[in-house]
Formats: sequence, structure tokens, C-alpha cells
Amino acid sequence: MGHPVASTAGQPRSVSPLERLRLWLVDTINHAWGNPGEEAEHQPPAIGVQPFSGEPSPHRRR
Repeated sequence: MGHPVASTAGQPRSVSPLERLRLWLVDTINHAWGNPGEEAEHQPPAIGVQPFSGEPSPHRRR
């Protein structure tokens, strides 16, 4: 018994080979070109000086 292919591991055996090929192709294209919706979620933090966003301290340093 061999290891299942990752893209077809969650698919039932009743799925036709043509449908499995279509799902594999869609998954491959999605990985190759990327998904803009997912890319927006994984932006790095801003680098450099950021605007002050907290409340100023009531005590003033001298």
C-alpha cells in the first residue's frame, strides 16, 4: 500500500480520474500563481518609524 497523493488524499475513491486531474491542476495553478486573497493576509509588518498610537503618559519627564 503506497502513500496517497497529497492533492487526492481527501477525495473519495468514487471521484473520477478526470475530476482528480482537474482538482490537482487547480491546486497546482493556485500554488504557482498565488492567491491574491491569501497574499493580503500575510503582509509583513511595516518597517521604520510608525505614528504614535498610544495615550501620552500623565507624567512629564524632565
